[in-house]
Amino acid sequence: MLERGGAVVASARTTLPGDGVLVAEAAAVDEAAARELLRGVAARGPGVGPRVVHRAGTVPAAAWREWVDHTPRGRANQYYVRVPDPAALLDRLRPLLWRRLTTTGVDLPDGDIVLSTFGAHYRVPVLADGLGEVVTGGPRQYPGRGGAAVAPDHLPALLFGPHGMAGLTRLRPDVYATQRELFHTLFPPLTADVLSYYLPY
Repeated sequence: MLERGGAVVASARTTLPGDGVLVAEAAAVDEAAARELLRGVAARGPGVGPRVVHRAGTVPAAAWREWVDHTPRGRANQYYVRVPDPAALLDRLRPLLWRRLTTTGVDLPDGDIVLSTFGAHYRVPVLADGLGEVVTGGPRQYPGRGGAAVAPDHLPALLFGPHGMAGLTRLRPDVYATQRELFHTLFPPLTADVLSYYLPY
């Protein structure tokens, strides 16, 4: 952790000092804090600098772009996650989903956003000033115009995984969107922030 005036301004998980130090799950309030954190970690290990896990879209990713190798390593990068109540989770994500819609320039849908998990479906009204409360419906094998479908086992990967809607539709025949641009915007690839004993890198 890096502190300023007694407040934490940057943090990361690392392996023990020595050869091949790994820096993962980094977060920082600004780029200066991110750079200072990386310098501090590098100073703890002799010789070769630390290996850094790239987390696209984060402050550390922007601050470290000139020093980090972004080449994919082909290692495991997904956790198994269960979502016991998809409607409650989608409801909590409404502000984030609205921000993704309104900051990317994608056309807002005319009607509701529909996400089917086949055994149930979730309808999110698109209002003038945000997304309305999620409404749960029954089984729906086809989400209809403007909708998307995802097998329930792949919903966590859609919401939190490194492939997003675009990648999952290439990998899984039971994940698809009838409006690709809309759902690629709503569900982009993400770097997992599931805290675990393991660093899966």
